[in-house]
Amino acid sequence: MADKKEISSTEKLLKTIRSSGDKETNSQPEEHSAPGPGKHFKQRWLPSRSRGFLGVEIFRDRLNLVHTSKGKTGWHTVDADSVSLPEGLSLEHPDFPYFLKTRLQNMIKPGKTDIWVCLPPSKGEIWNVHVPKVKKRLTNAVYWSARKEKSFDENEYFFDYRIKDEIADQGIQKLVAEVCIASAREIRLYKEIFSEIGYPLAGITLPAFSLENLFIHKLIDPGDDPYAVLYIGEDASYIDIHGRHTTLFNRVIKTGRDSILDSLIMEHTGQGGEQEDTEIPGLQTEGPAEGRALISRQQAARQLKGQGNGSPEKSAPEADADVSGRQLFDSIRPALERLARQLERTIDHSVNVLTHPAPERIYICGGISFLPGLEEFFSEQLGIPAEIMDILGRQTEATAAEIRLLEHDERLSLVSTAALAMPSEKTINFLHTAGDMDREREALRNTNLIAAACAILFVLTAGWWWMARHELELARKKTAEVQQQMEQYSPRIQTEDIARLAGRLEEKKNELRAYSRKLQPVAVLTELNQVTPENIELLNVRMEPGNNGNTKGNNKAGALMVEGFVRSDPSLFETHLTGYLLRLRRSPLFVDSNIRKSAPETLNTGDDVYRFTINIDLKQA
Repeated sequence: MADKKEISSTEKLLKTIRSSGDKETNSQPEEHSAPGPGKHFKQRWLPSRSRGFLGVEIFRDRLNLVHTSKGKTGWHTVDADSVSLPEGLSLEHPDFPYFLKTRLQNMIKPGKTDIWVCLPPSKGEIWNVHVPKVKKRLTNAVYWSARKEKSFDENEYFFDYRIKDEIADQGIQKLVAEVCIASAREIRLYKEIFSEIGYPLAGITLPAFSLENLFIHKLIDPGDDPYAVLYIGEDASYIDIHGRHTTLFNRVIKTGRDSILDSLIMEHTGQGGEQEDTEIPGLQTEGPAEGRALISRQQAARQLKGQGNGSPEKSAPEADADVSGRQLFDSIRPALERLARQLERTIDHSVNVLTHPAPERIYICGGISFLPGLEEFFSEQLGIPAEIMDILGRQTEATAAEIRLLEHDERLSLVSTAALAMPSEKTINFLHTAGDMDREREALRNTNLIAAACAILFVLTAGWWWMARHELELARKKTAEVQQQMEQYSPRIQTEDIARLAGRLEEKKNELRAYSRKLQPVAVLTELNQVTPENIELLNVRMEPGNNGNTKGNNKAGALMVEGFVRSDPSLFETHLTGYLLRLRRSPLFVDSNIRKSAPETLNTGDDVYRFTINIDLKQA
């Protein structure tokens, strides 16, 4: 495209999207999910201001850029650019970062705009899984459910998901999760390129999720009817079937613009048609006219582009060109029919196998969407109305003259880029996945808990300090009052009074000892009953009273002789008896206990028991 067209394309794209964005005043589009809590704070509490987004799509032969902003009145286009890549310049070429930086410098400033890029559809995969409805570790549940259905190497793919719906599966509530994987190599390559030139990326996604933004923001409104989206990429195409507020089924097929160009080349070389001598009018070739000259994909692409950009008003000399266009379309018909059959099988599987509703309309965008008659072809093949996604060409009469100079194929190629530049909360971002958000929420939750614990500790410390000062003040006042009372009263204590109090104390102690001796048998039997387990039966208990200090010499409190037997497994007789001795020794009424004799014995009933006799020394009362 000429320089003048490249400069004017920015205004045209943005003004057209701006006019489309003004229509959504009744429905506020969803906010873009920011990577960290800091941006959430700014969006909620700082004064409202427009946010900038840049969509970047890097194709094999073209670079598309669309710069938008999100304000109170909706989405506004700020700038746009669509430029052909120099021949031989690819994504991995060492000069590509410099070329990309040159284009970005003409459009945005570093750090002022969120930059989003889109991977080719062949570099990712999307499918649905059902997971139990859990409150914690949902990401782990979704991840292992996805690994169970489709095996993939976590080192080669980035994983992300989003919850789409909740269903009842055999009476159990489950969540429908839309999971996706993308090539880790491609994502790292994009990150390295943009970081190298000083324009770090804010998001990387797949075409299915970027095109979904057009429907979320009501730039394309199919109503409540189910619909399908066909994105024709370079080496693969993507088919996505949507229901009301959810994705029903999706599929990537290995048929894209390259397959269509190859079909055109094969037709020209005689490999795809029935007659090898049939020339394709309007197809320019290079080289000698011996036989049929080979043409490259670039030449075939330029021929299709020229056909797509032809004027709809045709004079008499242009009738031949119309015939040429039909022959060109017939040359690529086999590839289009293969694509239509894949789309038909996808819809048939969604409707007849998965019992989803059939789409009422098909939206087409990408690679060759500029070709005249493409929507009629798919409508005839599938029996479903088809429509080319052209959000930039709806109000060309109201745009400036320079913007109307934008080529037809370039305008349509910017549709997916414009969708990429309008992310929503639902847009999958492989640079900030659901797992990353879970970790951020966990870190934020832990931070809040620590902050709350510190606040509570501070309040408790402050309260304790205040109470301590208050009690100290009360103690000082009480001390002062007692000192005043002591100064007023000075009672004298005599030796006779102390002796009399000591005598009363001794009498009380003797009375208590007398009561203890009287009640000792009752206390001993009660304690013995409490410490004796159920599997031990007592046959005889005999108490030998002590002198209790009534005679000179050793003071003895008395002793018990306990006879009984243990009922249990014979191998555990001694274990139970040892445990019983330990319980007796821990009793506060018994000083010591020893086994006098023990032996196995058989009762009249035939039960094997372990008979024992234990001597127990009582504690001095």
